[in-house]
Amino acid sequence: MTMTTLLRIDNIMYRVSDLAKGEEFYTQMLGLRKTWEDQERHMMGFTFAESNAEIVLHANPSLPKFDYSFLVDDVESFCTEYRAKGYRVAFEPIAVRCGKYAVVADPDGNALPIIDLSHFGGKPR
Repeated sequence: MTMTTLLRIDNIMYRVSDLAKGEEFYTQMLGLRKTWEDQERHMMGFTFAESNAEIVLHANPSLPKFDYSFLVDDVESFCTEYRAKGYRVAFEPIAVRCGKYAVVADPDGNALPIIDLSHFGGKPR
């Protein structure tokens, strides 16, 4: 496995108008398990019965309405190796709640959002 390996889909994120209603829907209707909440950032995460991939709900209008991310070991190293192989980093790494986030582009310009869990010791919370 190289530093530029996508490990899995880490999360799918949705903006909601009401976090409490979102929590009720995703837990009671869809059977997801609430695993964390960040009241300061108006976000909460839910995991599936058979996966630790997350659905993240947020109520922050400055964040995208819909987003997703692929998990990597280390965003900074991924971007360095990606550039060295001649590919483009479309959005430079930034700090986020769990670690680092960036967007790289495939040869056709498709966005591939990547994220790491460096603030969490590499483990999901």
